Amino acid sequence: MVQLTDRASAELRRLLVSHLARPQQGVRLRLNEIGGLAMTIDVPHSGDSVIRRDNVPVLIVEGRLAFRLSQRVLDFPPTTPSAAGGFTLGWRSPPSGPSDRIG
Repeated sequence: MVQLTDRASAELRRLLVSHLARPQQGVRLRLNEIGGLAMTIDVPHSGDSVIRRDNVPVLIVEGRLAFRLSQRVLDFPPTTPSAAGGFTLGWRSPPSGPSDRIG
């Protein structure tokens, strides 16, 4: 299962609140139509992996992605004038390549 940093968890919660998500909804990490990663607000489905904070779904990982992302870490690094903001998907161990940006 993908791991979440505290910054990513806080940003996911902020997104859920700002989009008036219902208590059973979380941010879904899924594949889009062309095979890239996308995020939407949704409820967990059968086969999904769910990361909860305070017993509320924060991140829902589509079942077909859960194994592929098992060695990854979702982060939301602080923004700087030289770096655009957004979620990043890095490796748990020392990276073998650059992080993938989501969004």
